[in-house]
Amino acid sequence: MITKTAHVFPQTGTDDTTARPDATSADVGQALRIGVDGSIDTIDLTRAQDGSYGTAICEAIGCRRYTITDVDAQTDMWIDDEGMPDLGDVEMVTATLNPLATLLLAEHREIYQPYFGVALFTGRDGERTTGLDAAHVMRLRTAAEAIASRPAHLEAFRQRVIAAVTRRA
Repeated sequence: MITKTAHVFPQTGTDDTTARPDATSADVGQALRIGVDGSIDTIDLTRAQDGSYGTAICEAIGCRRYTITDVDAQTDMWIDDEGMPDLGDVEMVTATLNPLATLLLAEHREIYQPYFGVALFTGRDGERTTGLDAAHVMRLRTAAEAIASRPAHLEAFRQRVIAAVTRRA
């Protein structure tokens, strides 16, 4: 069983992944980006000119700060640390909920919450962030496409989250 873990590193303009033990200066490589609109994109994720992985990851998901969530022993999911909406704001929850990324994560481990904003899946070797190799990208993409091929399932999940938020508001 994989333990629920989240790592938070503020965007500092330096190589934020050095906060993880055994970090190296190698390029991150490929990553899989899941948009709130259900888009699934394989992207090249390389170090920025200043050598920062954090900058490249923030650019890929459109954020200033990020949170890393363990997917499995070889995969991390990066999301906007400031992307969690006020759960009293139903419109914001509806606009930022990422059911595809949440359900893709649920294919690999227990989930404790829905996730919001663009999600980026990268590789991991121990505590070191790595790029995804072609086979890893294909496995994640295939799983994401299988989930996306069931729009009624995605919509049911979205409606359950919205109903829960509406009860809270």
